[in-house]
Amino acid sequence: MSLLDDLLKKGSLHTPCGTAARRAALKAKLTNSGATEVVSGDLKLSEGDDRVLEASRVVVKGNLVLEDQSRLLVAGDLEVEGSIIHEGFDYALLFTGGALSAKNLLFHGELVSLGPITVQQVAWTYYNDYSTYSDSLKARIVVAADRFDAVDDVQADHHFNGHPSDIREALAKQLSADVVDADGDWSYEEIAKHLLRGRALLR
Repeated sequence: MSLLDDLLKKGSLHTPCGTAARRAALKAKLTNSGATEVVSGDLKLSEGDDRVLEASRVVVKGNLVLEDQSRLLVAGDLEVEGSIIHEGFDYALLFTGGALSAKNLLFHGELVSLGPITVQQVAWTYYNDYSTYSDSLKARIVVAADRFDAVDDVQADHHFNGHPSDIREALAKQLSADVVDADGDWSYEEIAKHLLRGRALLR
């Protein structure tokens, strides 16, 4: 049984991944196959789907979509050319043993990267009962709605933390006009649909 399989048994990765020292210790034990795996289009995990990829590098040419109660663990780097999307109100897990990159990220669940997280546009976590763990996160806009993420270093042009009602006005000024309504509100479901269509979130 691999270390990733062992992580699947845990209800949360807070204990092994909640600090930089713990993430470094875990990374030192982690091995991968040395291979590169390429997904030609979208990669979608259905509800309750668990998937472990032992490759040293996984490239998703489309979007990565996780439904509620799905879990994806990658031993090495994960490169998503589209967006990473989990829109829902139940647990999901995305774990990478290396670096994580994507065009956009919209995630409600537990997100762990033992390498840096790099997002071209918007990295958005919300109602994050299970938090985001990484040494660093870089994006044009970082949104941690309703909970501070456990990221040691955040690099962003704009960094929003707090309940949506508190950050709504300032964040709405950064979002594309077809994402927000006349009152400056948004729907996570509509944002997810927006990303699935490959449309930009920012003005």
